[in-house]
Amino acid sequence: MVAIKLRSIRTADGGSLRVYSFGTGPGAVLATGSLTRTAVYGRFASSLSATIPVHLYDRRGRGGSGPQPPGYSMETELEDLAAVLDATGSSVVLGHSFGGGIALEAALRLPVSRVAVYDPAVNIDGCLPTRTLPALAAAAERGDHVGAVMVFSREMDPLLAKVPLPDPAARALVWAAAHLTKDGHAWEELVPSLAHELALLDSRRAAAEYAGIAVPLLVLAGAHSPAYFRSIAAGLAASLPGSTSLVVPHAGHGALHRPSEVILSAFRRFLAQAA
Repeated sequence: MVAIKLRSIRTADGGSLRVYSFGTGPGAVLATGSLTRTAVYGRFASSLSATIPVHLYDRRGRGGSGPQPPGYSMETELEDLAAVLDATGSSVVLGHSFGGGIALEAALRLPVSRVAVYDPAVNIDGCLPTRTLPALAAAAERGDHVGAVMVFSREMDPLLAKVPLPDPAARALVWAAAHLTKDGHAWEELVPSLAHELALLDSRRAAAEYAGIAVPLLVLAGAHSPAYFRSIAAGLAASLPGSTSLVVPHAGHGALHRPSEVILSAFRRFLAQAA
């Protein structure tokens, strides 16, 4: 595995971001999803670093980075991403889930050269299930990170959606994951950021709003991810006929955490053109 180089950089508003570099020099910067530790993308970044250096960063409110500032918004995310691009000399942006939404905004508003996303969370035509946001935000506000994750998981986990559990059983399942898994241990830290991030998804977007993306774009969606991610990918592909879109067989929403060769090959081909 390639050696990882760590450093901290300053943001435009005086905050700090922890950056993890797989390889040296300009390459691609990955904006990560919500409710996930940056470390879970290590295998993905390491695998791609043979093609192009990959730089991960802890988004605000997690890991070694500073807290989300007052007035946190998509502008905050774009300014932070711009700081990492500048610090690494990179111009390629990758994104997953909420980070995919950041990457698409970057394609519209930052000087990037190409963008690749997997299951981007953008609320095209209101397809995202934002009706649960008030319940999630309320749980986060009272410090009930298990309750917040339970609400979130019922929308994001196809298994729970297909086989709904009564509240006590669902809560017991999430409680066990929170206390017995490495990812679950991070939820208490991540839930407050999750609530703020998902609040940004409550606004509807039209696919045509992304028609101004002028750089090469790769959009992947998981065949086993919630269906709205495939709807998002289809909407983007229709608005951007020059983009490349692919539904990845047998892949769920967390597929970048343990990427298949199909996913890695798609990213490698796309990134090789930037190397």
